[in-house]
Amino acid sequence: MDNSNIYLQCIEKKKNRLIKRESEYNIKLQNLQKENEEYADAVLKLKKIGSDIAISVISGNTAKVEKLKIDSVKYNAIKSEIEKNAGIKPFAFECDICKDTGFFEGKPCQCIKKMVSDILSSSASKFAPMENCRFGTFQLDYYEDSMPDGANPKKRMTKIFKELKEYTINFNPKSSKSLIFFGNTGLGKTHLSLSIMNELIEKGFFVHYDSAFNLFSKIETERFNEHTDTTYKDAVSCDLLIIDDLGSEFVSAYTQSVFYSIINTRILAAKPTIINTNLSLLDIENKYTPRVSSRIMGEYIAKQFIGNDIRQKKIVKKV
Repeated sequence: MDNSNIYLQCIEKKKNRLIKRESEYNIKLQNLQKENEEYADAVLKLKKIGSDIAISVISGNTAKVEKLKIDSVKYNAIKSEIEKNAGIKPFAFECDICKDTGFFEGKPCQCIKKMVSDILSSSASKFAPMENCRFGTFQLDYYEDSMPDGANPKKRMTKIFKELKEYTINFNPKSSKSLIFFGNTGLGKTHLSLSIMNELIEKGFFVHYDSAFNLFSKIETERFNEHTDTTYKDAVSCDLLIIDDLGSEFVSAYTQSVFYSIINTRILAAKPTIINTNLSLLDIENKYTPRVSSRIMGEYIAKQFIGNDIRQKKIVKKV
């Protein structure tokens, strides 16, 4: 889905839903007028009272205005009681903040941001275990206090964990830095990337997540078979791009070109990207050309994940 259109689609959906609900509500009231003479009489009297109040206000007859207001309260009470007995509840907006317009104080309302969030989450959850990937479910206890080479995985990962939480809290699509996560499999790179994604989507940011394999395959298929570039546009224009498992895809001259184009375009636009990989910088240089590794080394902040495979530890713990 083209991220640039998601807000417009959600606002249009909200508008159409309001029109449908109002229409259904009005049909119920019209049917009640046909079926209940007392209700129909109250509706007619309220219309006349409204007209008479307008005339009385213009003529300055304040005494009559006050009397008409008392009559209005009386017939509104009758009308409400009949609606209640008929099982018709007062019309209520889905969102009291924007009154279902989709906007509040000139900006998209929180209800629209929630709709956008749900769409992005649904899209990402097709290929990522998003529901389990939260900062609150990240378990630092699985990391060792020491390793044979003298490294302290728990200390390192506790530091990275805190830095990424702070990164998420202070995220700005125009100034946040790009990150690259290095490390062996099963060390939490995907978990923390998706934790960032979950929180930023809930804040209303556009986050495009994909594995390198899926991302490059979709771009190639769209460009040569469908003659579109929706995925490529999303990748270069979203607030945050997350490329997971870089190096797992088949690398061709086309893949190298697309990868460089994406990261270079985002760097020039000062848009942040997060890359997860099991590759080293030397591996990236050998696999994607020196100019790719040069851009990453020069513009990305590296976070090296260390320790032993957490997934294996979890499997052993269950046995």
